[in-house]
Amino acid sequence: MGNEMSSSHAGAMLAKVRALGPIIEAHAAGNELATQIADEVVELLRSAGVFALMVPRELGGSEAPPDVLIDVIRELSYHDGSTGWYAGAVMTAGAVSGACLGSEAIAALYPASGPLICAGQAAPTGRAERVAGGYRISGKFSFGSGCPAAAYLVGGYVVHADGAPVMGRHGQPMMLIGFAPRETVSFLGNWHVLGLRGTGSYDFEVADQILHEDFFIEVAAPTVRRGGTLYRMGFMALPALTHASFALGCGRRMLDEWAAFARTKQRAPGQFVHQTQTFQRDFAVAHAEQRAAEAYVRRSFATLFEAADQGHTISDDMKLDGRLSASHALATAARIAQTAFASTTTSALRNGNALQRCFRDIHAGNAHFLTSEQSFIDAGKVLGGVEGASVIF
Repeated sequence: MGNEMSSSHAGAMLAKVRALGPIIEAHAAGNELATQIADEVVELLRSAGVFALMVPRELGGSEAPPDVLIDVIRELSYHDGSTGWYAGAVMTAGAVSGACLGSEAIAALYPASGPLICAGQAAPTGRAERVAGGYRISGKFSFGSGCPAAAYLVGGYVVHADGAPVMGRHGQPMMLIGFAPRETVSFLGNWHVLGLRGTGSYDFEVADQILHEDFFIEVAAPTVRRGGTLYRMGFMALPALTHASFALGCGRRMLDEWAAFARTKQRAPGQFVHQTQTFQRDFAVAHAEQRAAEAYVRRSFATLFEAADQGHTISDDMKLDGRLSASHALATAARIAQTAFASTTTSALRNGNALQRCFRDIHAGNAHFLTSEQSFIDAGKVLGGVEGASVIF
């Protein structure tokens, strides 16, 4: 069926990523100062096949199932949240482009030498107008995670005609995701932030230009042209999965750093933190919450993948669990981070402290619209039976 990646291939991939851990760790502080991932790390990830994990097999990718994707992004995020977040963004762009773009775009983005890096921001702050054979586009965007190394920049565009937005089939403005070549894009900086500092999530501006229609995807009705099960789980499934996996990795690292602190820090003569009942209670609760969050994520995406693989309709309950499990993973990691940070008192205040970096990265990731408070509100409306409520997935 859809899951054709062998267990040996999956195991080998995870072993490669784990072997990169010390190198990723060594670059983490430098990534923050540079506000982007080091070229060496980007090339190592590319060479290891990480960026191709979500790419359709017919384009040279792995088309890996959710459990493998979770394992890989979780591992990367454990060593450095910025690297895990960056990898997830690039992988998602590879999935969307490879599965949905037309043949002319595929020829440009997937040369014989291997897939090019794509990254950016799909929020619809750009403008598009239909012209013969394509669209005229322009726009300014923010939060372009991974854009420094990208050959094509992802942007969201609202289609206009005669000066007004074009309404789609559901009565909403027609939105496109487009892929603009790097040479037509200007980076505007503006990435001086609390956490995820190394992701290179710069503001950028796409110059006025005409692109062939093959470089665009209609968000409300994406056509899957290539690949199998992975791309039939829902348009928001893969970004939700990558965000959840990032949270699982950072949350796990937070717990390990907290435990290491507790074993070496004395609170009173002859008593270390890990010997206090307050720590023991809080640490046990945090472990339970982390494990519950991971179980919910893995079950939700395994269910989505199985349904898509068997050709079943993706139910509203499955969509809700996919979005809610991702939001829950981020919220859980943020709660753990808050408790751990408070427990370590002044130790985590020091720059260069790994627990502090995890704390900042988790809270930065938790601010993303995909898994923010509104996601819980939307899910709560559905669960509470509010008429007309739905979850975007």
